[in-house]
Amino acid sequence: MSDASGDNDELVAGIFGDLGYEMAELEEREFKPWHRPRKQFVRREQWAAQIKRIYADRPADAPVRYLGLPGTDLIDLRYLHDQVCQPDHRPLIFLGLNSDARSDSPARSELDVALYEVSRLPHVVEEHSAVIRDNFRRLADESSIAWKRASALGPFDVVNVDLCDGLASDSPAMQQSIYDALGQVTALQGHSLTPWLLLITTRIRPNMFDADAEAALLQRFHDNACNCDGFAEECQQHLGVDAATIDASSCSDEDYLKLMIVALGKWLAKLVQVSRSSQVVLASTLGYRVDQSAPCEDLVSIALRCEPIFPRPENALSPTPPQPFDECKTAKRIVRRTASRKDVDSLLEADSDMHEALIVEMEDLLSAARYDRSLYRPWLDSPA
Repeated sequence: MSDASGDNDELVAGIFGDLGYEMAELEEREFKPWHRPRKQFVRREQWAAQIKRIYADRPADAPVRYLGLPGTDLIDLRYLHDQVCQPDHRPLIFLGLNSDARSDSPARSELDVALYEVSRLPHVVEEHSAVIRDNFRRLADESSIAWKRASALGPFDVVNVDLCDGLASDSPAMQQSIYDALGQVTALQGHSLTPWLLLITTRIRPNMFDADAEAALLQRFHDNACNCDGFAEECQQHLGVDAATIDASSCSDEDYLKLMIVALGKWLAKLVQVSRSSQVVLASTLGYRVDQSAPCEDLVSIALRCEPIFPRPENALSPTPPQPFDECKTAKRIVRRTASRKDVDSLLEADSDMHEALIVEMEDLLSAARYDRSLYRPWLDSPA
């Protein structure tokens, strides 16, 4: 009888080659910012919680279709599999985009091994899942491999655009910008017949956005302040800002953060509405500080729940077009939801039990991804 461990080693060597796989196993792994407990709080309390909500009434054999930007260790996919798919034996189909893991990058072998591991998790549909070594912006190009794979697998149940920089850092004049890619993806999502999630992680701080993009985003905010009954009152009551006079170039960092969350939420809701009549709800907003000297959170994670609407004519013999997108109603709802933003740093500082539970979760995830568990807590305790 053959040795099972030897058979597995031979299989891995046949796929990756002896040298590449062994080097990836022995190489010292460097911990990343997304390995901190506060990021795990986002995965648990926002991403997984919201995904579970949209699957609450779906049969167990309905797969999770996921489009995202995973790191080379695929921690997000591992956690999604364990928390959402494993309990109900639900299939997972994913398309990841990772531009850091090109063929000439040291991250390539790490991603290859991680993809090998994740593809063999019990509920992953391997033949339909992949990580494309390309930039998210390439989705704007209909001739790209990234778009061809996305259009073949989509529409998705979860679109997770987890960015290291600002969502509006591109110039609007740029070819194949992040705005074009998001427009292409939301057009694809217009074919969805079921509720889906749009998850956006972005830096928000004065001078981090492209000036023209910032102006375009804020224009709708100022239009609402002038033309939308009750919008200015909602901003004053829930956010403590004067919508008529606030100036993004001179307001405080805290007010700028509130202003841009509303502006981004309104833009994304409108983008979804262009392709499909939908109810778009700002379901959750979490923030924390990347720059520890920042006066308030400078990174936010936004969860938008998008529920397609299929209007039926009241009189089929005399049909009338459905009601247009009610921007004022959506804008005021986004203002109220923005006010419920949670500061993850403050929450974890006040709840040591939660902080410890998240550390343990990260230790388990990192250990499964071949990190040295014993080095994790010393890394957390070292200066950021």
